[in-house]
Amino acid sequence: MVSRINWRAILSTTFVVLFAFGCAKTPILQNSTTKTIFFSTKDFRFYDLGFVKSYPNYTSLEIFNAGTALLKMDCYKDKICLNGECYAKDSIVRKFFGSDTFRELDFQVVLKGQEIFSGENKVRIQNGFLQIIMREGLELNYSTTQDSITLEVKNLEKKTIFSLQIH
Repeated sequence: MVSRINWRAILSTTFVVLFAFGCAKTPILQNSTTKTIFFSTKDFRFYDLGFVKSYPNYTSLEIFNAGTALLKMDCYKDKICLNGECYAKDSIVRKFFGSDTFRELDFQVVLKGQEIFSGENKVRIQNGFLQIIMREGLELNYSTTQDSITLEVKNLEKKTIFSLQIH
């Protein structure tokens, strides 16, 4: 008897196996929205279109200019990765704000437009809420509506040291 090899079945099975295992490591994108983003620190200032993407374990802010990635900020519960380099959340807060005052700030929650610091000083506004929190010489202003998210941190002299606006 001559055994026949069903190449079509072998190729189909190989394709399914490679596709399934090849994509297994890719995080599942839950949501992606194009937004106008203003991002300002003492070292970086940007105002253009970008993306806010939600994955099961993190949220990402991607900023592009002329098709070139300027910033990719992946926000996890305990760390933040900037352009592929990961840092403890405390060190990023220190870098952005110049102090550890708001080290518990969860940027993943901010990018989703949810309340921060367990709703501390939360005031309802039309289509959203506002939180103004003063600590150790810094003022944090955070507001969300159905169309925008704004986070600003100022020092006592009212000089803005960090601003993120997503519309």
